[in-house]
Amino acid sequence: MDANLIDRIYEAAVVPSLWTGRGVLDLLAKVGDCTDAAFFAVDKNGISGWTANEPCFQKMEIYVRENWVASNPYLETPERRARFDEPRFLLDTEVLSVEQMRQSRYYQEFMRPQGVYWHAGTSITSPAGDIIKLSVHRKYDDGPLSPDVANRLTALRPHLARSSLLTARLRFEQVRGAVEAFNMIGLPTAALSRGRLIFSNQGFEKLVPDVVQDRRLRLTFTQTTADVSWHNLLETSFGHGGTFPIAATAERCAMIVHVLPIVGASRDIFAIADMLLIITSAEEDTAIDPKILEGLFDLTVAEASVAREITRGKTLRDIAKIRGVAIDTVRGQLRLVFDKTGVHRQVDLVRLLSGMRTGSTLLVRLENLPMFGSQSES
Repeated sequence: MDANLIDRIYEAAVVPSLWTGRGVLDLLAKVGDCTDAAFFAVDKNGISGWTANEPCFQKMEIYVRENWVASNPYLETPERRARFDEPRFLLDTEVLSVEQMRQSRYYQEFMRPQGVYWHAGTSITSPAGDIIKLSVHRKYDDGPLSPDVANRLTALRPHLARSSLLTARLRFEQVRGAVEAFNMIGLPTAALSRGRLIFSNQGFEKLVPDVVQDRRLRLTFTQTTADVSWHNLLETSFGHGGTFPIAATAERCAMIVHVLPIVGASRDIFAIADMLLIITSAEEDTAIDPKILEGLFDLTVAEASVAREITRGKTLRDIAKIRGVAIDTVRGQLRLVFDKTGVHRQVDLVRLLSGMRTGSTLLVRLENLPMFGSQSES
């Protein structure tokens, strides 16, 4: 067994980008005498995340976009699905006959034209309950794979399974860290997956069950109009986020709900959550400690200084004069602050840093939090 490949598998658990391109999946394809390799997660709603090696990447984009998983003959019967519960790599010819493949629309309209006809695959159950599918493929003219291929890949399967568990745990800690970071600045925040609550901070928990309720199918809002807005957002703007109000009551002031998509979740096989939900008060005017935000948004000392002066009502010319630098220098630093905080206007920056709870969209994106960095996409 290739010790270097095993090391690479565990490295990919920590740095998911190592799976893709010419990384671990490409090496697994070569172990299996194949050209293509794909790695994806399936839940009851279909494919929830995926990645692939370089030759297979565009093919997987088509596979997902055209929902070919719904036509997969391996999922047609309980008997066929049960075969993949076996802790090993199975050859396609162990589940379907050559004649069944020849008669299958799935094989003739997608697998053969895309050059991923013959393959071996395995299933791994993730901690979140999703089924992780890993398979290697080659074109029709290369002929069926041999049992020796399945044996070589099966020897690597325990390492692939452990790597999956490690990645899922790291993902959990990353998202939980983001939720708790917002708690530090007094923002009730929850992590959700397809509308279902995964976990929340203390500030958010105080709103349960009066404002929000944790239901089996999805999080709901006790106020009907807010819940309708939430439902519509899930149905129509799921990947883009949004903002909607919760009207004031005799017990509570008006609030604003900010839904922030977690960048890259649709491509993350081990995505624990796909969005953050942040609830702010429309009437509070509590200042947020800029030092905390420096840590959250990875601002330099100079950038943080510019941001603080902007919140105090200073113009760029004022800041340049105070610091004895050119106005273009200050303008460039402000652009970097915008990039890191996800806002696009000074007024939005002021609202974010001062903690003003208004109805404007909170444009913070999770990719800007240093604890995630590039690992939010795989």
